[in-house]
This record gives sequence, C-alpha cells and structure tokens, in this order.
Amino acid sequence: MNDILVLNLTRFGDLIQTTPQLRRLRAAYPQARITLVAQKRFSAVLPLMRDFDRVKLFDQDELYRLMAIDDNPVNGFAFLDRFMSELEQDHYDLVINLTAGRMSAYLVSLLNADQVAGITSADTGQRVISGAWGLYMYSFLLGDGRRYTRLNLVDIFSRMGGTEPDGMPVELFETDAGKRFAESFLAREVPPGTRLIGIQLGASESSRCWPAESFARLSDTLQASGDVRTVLLGSPAERSLADRVRSQMHRAPLDAVGRTNIEELFSLLRRCALLVTNDTGTMHFAAAGKTPVVMLAIGPASLFCTGPYSAGNLALQPALPCSPCRYTINCPNPVCRDMVPVSAVHGACRMLLGEQVELQPTFQGVRLYRSYFGTDGYLNWEALCNTDHDHEELSQRYTRLWKTALVPSPPPPGQSSPLLPELLSLTRQGLELTDQIEAASRQTPLPVERIVSLGEQEATVEAEIKALGVRIPAAAPLVDYLTLVRENITADEIQAVTAQTRALYEQGVLLASLL
Repeated sequence: MNDILVLNLTRFGDLIQTTPQLRRLRAAYPQARITLVAQKRFSAVLPLMRDFDRVKLFDQDELYRLMAIDDNPVNGFAFLDRFMSELEQDHYDLVINLTAGRMSAYLVSLLNADQVAGITSADTGQRVISGAWGLYMYSFLLGDGRRYTRLNLVDIFSRMGGTEPDGMPVELFETDAGKRFAESFLAREVPPGTRLIGIQLGASESSRCWPAESFARLSDTLQASGDVRTVLLGSPAERSLADRVRSQMHRAPLDAVGRTNIEELFSLLRRCALLVTNDTGTMHFAAAGKTPVVMLAIGPASLFCTGPYSAGNLALQPALPCSPCRYTINCPNPVCRDMVPVSAVHGACRMLLGEQVELQPTFQGVRLYRSYFGTDGYLNWEALCNTDHDHEELSQRYTRLWKTALVPSPPPPGQSSPLLPELLSLTRQGLELTDQIEAASRQTPLPVERIVSLGEQEATVEAEIKALGVRIPAAAPLVDYLTLVRENITADEIQAVTAQTRALYEQGVLLASLL
C-alpha cells in the first residue's frame, strides 16, 4: 500500500471524526503517502490534525457559485476539471470516501484506484457503495435501522479503511497561537481555583437544539456555586442565539460566541472542566481535547452514532420510543426538546465534576449513558438509568452481529434458533431460486419461460422481505442493509446479475442466522 486517499467533504466535526482512521492507516502503512481531500470552508481545523502527508482543498462553494450564477456554466465544469486533474496524476492503492452524496461519488469515480471504500459511481451514473462496512453505514443513515445502531461512525470509518478500532479517542493538537489565547483568556477572565464550564448553544439543525431558556437556567444554576463560571461558545452565526440566552440569565456568563477561531476554541475547550452541548462540532473538539462532555441527544441526534468519541462522557436522551428520529422526518411536535429537564443536565454536570448524584429522581424521563472503550477497541455506551431493556438487548444483538458478520472471513451461519426465522426462511428461498436461475441460464437453448417464472418468484421473495421490514421493526436494520445491497447491483447480463443476487441472499442467510 503506497498511496491512500481519504475524501471527507463534510464539516469540522466530521473531519475530527476522521482522525482515528488516519492514525490507524498511518500505523498500518507507515511508508504510504496519505492524501486528505477536504472542503476549503472547513480547512481551519487541518493545522490541528496529523497523520496525513498532503491536503487537497476542494472549494465546493465556488463550484456551486460558478454553476448557478455564472452566465457560462462551462466555467463550473472547467473548475472541476482543474481540481480533478491534480488528483488524477496519481495512482491510488486505496480511496476511502467518507462523504455521502453524488458529488463525492462522481469525484471518486474519476480517480485511478485499485480499491474503493464508500460511495462511488458506475459508468452509468448509478450510485455504487463499495465494501460491507460502507453498505452498513449507508443502510442505517438512509433507513430506520439507526435506532438499533450501537457503533460510532468513527469505528465504522476505521473498518471502511480496512483497519480496526484502537480504543483511543479522536485527537487534535494545540497550536502555540491557540495556547497563548486560552492562557490569556483564563488569566484575564477566570479567577484562580474557578472551574470553567463550556456551554455550546447551537447546532447545525434546530431540531437538535435544547431550548434557549433551558441553557439560561442551567448556566444560572451552575454559577450559583461560587467556584464555577460558565462560558458560552459558538460560531458568529449563533450570535443572536447567544444574545437571547444571555437576556434570560440572572448571572452573566463569559461570552466567547463568535470571538474565537478554531485554534483558540480548541485550546479554550481543553481548559474547561466540562462541556454541555448539543450534537455539533464543538462536542468533537472537546472529545479531542480530553474534556468531559454532557451531550444532549435530541431529535435525530444519536449518541451511539455521532456522540463524543472518548471515554467518560455522559449523554442524556429523552425516554421516547421515537428517539432518535429519522433524519428525513420533519417532526410537527418536537416534544423531545422539552423532555430533558435542567435538573437532569445539572445532575450530569455534577457527576462529571466528581459529585455523588442520586440517579432517581434526578434523571426522571431521560435515559442516561456513559461512554467507555471496550476491550475490542470500539466505543460503547453504558446505560445508567431508565433503560428500555428489550430495545437495549436487541441493539446489543445487532452490534455483535455487525462486528461478527462484516469482517473479511465471517463465521458460518449459526445453528441456534434465530431471532427472525421468517427472514431466514425468505433469504433461503431467495438463495434456492437464484441457484435455479443460475443453472437455467447455462442451458442451451435458453429456457426463457422458466427463467421468467423463476424471476417472478424471486421478485415476490424480495417484496416479502421488504414488507417484513415494515411489519416487524426489529427486522428493519437487516432489511435496510439487504435492500441497499440489491440497489448496489450494477451488472446487466443475466449470469452476472444472478451471481450478485445470489451473493445478496447468501449474506442474508448469514446475517439472519447469526442475529
């Protein structure tokens, strides 16, 4: 492995979540050249990152501007051609695409690579997802299986790149400029012996945000203790939100919203006793700085998928059957935002500050989790109170399944009673039908009517599997995965299509028998 390219055209938090994968790739292939492709808009975090040899910045905003505004749309294509010409000069042994979307798929499809992990495009323009772990990731992002997911995206990223989790957190490294700012800020604003608690008010989506008045009450409650000072954090775009929260406070906090660059934010977070935050990029900065986090898992925010990737954090999730909700749902009544009481968040802060807290009734109405690394290197969350035991048990079964079945040499199908016998029966039927279609396709003359009949029977099995995923929620993660595998079939010749469909059912039998 001589040349590796990692493409991540997403936000600050997503780039931070890439650091363990880069670290594992560097350890596995110390002589390889690792290229990181990132968006120019989020490049400010790159000086804090390591374990790559060169960076290629993609100015996606400029591309869209040229294509949408310029009188000559050809300029947009010329811009894209210039960018790709730099990447196409090299041959890559491995390309890892961690970005969802057609743009990144198209970019990857143009590269000269021996192996691709993640999303790319076929010659026809069809989306293709390479690798079992890439298929798994997109199946729960696009489907309903996310509620049963206990694998963090960071660990999935590592497995997509062919490496194993190492039980270490995301990591960033301070710059001298950031350190000078933080030390000056503390000396000027925070008396000696005072514990600084960061509060991140906003998030990329309002559905992930705790109410402003709740943040105001929390800050007042925390500062009622004489040795605690809160500091508001956020981007310049969150200035109006910060002003609204401050107007509802009785004790003024420190206000750093829009007043720090990325290097300064990270250094300041490193010196906080803890951070209270919605699911947003600041949370990942704190995890990389070894600052304990109280995460508010509201709306579509999943503490298991995108929670802070470090040990010793706490997360609060509303005790609702719909939590976390799907990304595609526009909830008309997001009651989850009001179901996390200030008293519960304050209790979680006290726990991280080393105080004894009675779990009940402090956390009534919310589920409380604590993060830790397992012996296998994966990040886990321990349920501390108000657990839905049936849901937790099913989620743990799925976690063991994915870890077991999505490896290069999975075990043979299990012999014990499966959890979903109907799914196992249907996948076995599909396997038998594709075997018959494969045998018939080799006959001369071709038995067209028999192949059509067998194809119709196989289509019925496919429909019954999809219906099973709707009828039995516990089957949804497996059905979503198998559905995406089918959508990933790109062949157009009968024997090749049959072979790929047979592989689908073969994997379905394995998964259904191991669950």
